[in-house]
Amino acid sequence: MKVSAAALSFLILAATLGSPAHGSLAQESWDDEMVLALLCPWPGCLNQGIHRPADCCPSYTPRKIRCRFMESYFLTTSGCSKPAVIFTTKRGQRVCANPDNAEVQDCVTNLNRTQLEVLSK
Repeated sequence: MKVSAAALSFLILAATLGSPAHGSLAQESWDDEMVLALLCPWPGCLNQGIHRPADCCPSYTPRKIRCRFMESYFLTTSGCSKPAVIFTTKRGQRVCANPDNAEVQDCVTNLNRTQLEVLSK
């Protein structure tokens, strides 16, 4: 019987934490590095792409993209359920947009052009 690395890591974590009713280590505070080490026990596995929900879009904005308010953008990775362009506004908010939308593509082109102009100065 084959057990995936993720399932094995989860079982190790569950066994280590134990049941909170028995006063085990689950009541203690765990730092992020320890939890990641348990979930990712082999070297280099963290570099293989852990996708945070903040980097994926569950849906696209229904609003028109107003490019003049956008400061930057990035594309979601293949680990996300749907492709998207995530714009960051000048106020720091993130907006999920459909990469197939013509307005979104125009805004991406304009932001690229603006970035090139800044870099060439």
